[in-house]
Amino acid sequence: MKKYLFHLSLGALFLSLAHTGSALAVEVAPRISDREIIERLAGLEEGQKRLGQRMDAVQKQLEQRMDAMQKQLEQRMDAMQAHFEQRMEAMRSHFEQRMNTMQSHFEQRMEAQWNLTLVMIAGIFGLIGFVVWDRKTALKPLERRFARIAHELERDLDVASPEGSRLTRLIAAAREFAPDDPQLAGDIMAALERHSLSTPSAREA
Repeated sequence: MKKYLFHLSLGALFLSLAHTGSALAVEVAPRISDREIIERLAGLEEGQKRLGQRMDAVQKQLEQRMDAMQKQLEQRMDAMQAHFEQRMEAMRSHFEQRMNTMQSHFEQRMEAQWNLTLVMIAGIFGLIGFVVWDRKTALKPLERRFARIAHELERDLDVASPEGSRLTRLIAAAREFAPDDPQLAGDIMAALERHSLSTPSAREA
């Protein structure tokens, strides 16, 4: 940068000298001494030096501002990244909590449904057992009663006798009285018919 400014200053000096030479060709100017030339060159060099210092200061200030902007941008990017990571972590934590809650609720519902199914199965088997027990309990008195009635009938009628039951033998005995005492036989048969004890063979006789 300094070399560029130096060359630019020299070019400006040469142009001014050329312009001065052309002006001198038209009008004769007073002669400049070497001392004045040296003083002017020294002033020009001093100005160039000041200009270089100002340019260096501006460049340094610009670099400082660029560094500050870069640092601020990096801080903002870091803050945005940290905020984004926090939000992502919060979303992930919230999603995991919801999934855990849903899974727990689903497991509770499945457990409740399974318990209800077990209760229903137990109730069905209990009902079947109760029906079977009730049938057996209800049929036992009837079975005992029928057995008692059958035993009493066999005992009273003497069905196992080879000569026939007592009713058959009673009717046969009444028929034996018929030739000797028809009135008595008729009274016996009438009594048997009133009590529904007569047989078709006895009626024919």
